[in-house]
Amino acid sequence: MKTSLFIPLIAALALAGCGSEPAPAPAPAKPKVAENGVDYQAAVAALPVAQRNGVFIRAIRDAGLPCQGVTSSEQQGDSGSIWRARCEGGVEHVISIEADGNAKVSTRAMTKQ
Repeated sequence: MKTSLFIPLIAALALAGCGSEPAPAPAPAKPKVAENGVDYQAAVAALPVAQRNGVFIRAIRDAGLPCQGVTSSEQQGDSGSIWRARCEGGVEHVISIEADGNAKVSTRAMTKQ
């Protein structure tokens, strides 16, 4: 009796797989590039340290935050778009380089008003 139930079960499982296609593989992630074809995130990452820190101080100052100079910067994660920049005095800012080349600056620094 056990054998007679086992054979139809195997047949049902074999038929269940017929006609179904495997799920397509996910598309590889495309690098984010601006409309002009420039990959600004890669361009910033490829800069020498002094030039990259210069880009970051400009972004920080354009955001209206005080910074006398960027003393160090380091990439955060694998995306190439997030950086941590440390200003003289120890204040750190997180800078996100967008695909269009704009930079968004986030900070926990308290400014005097």
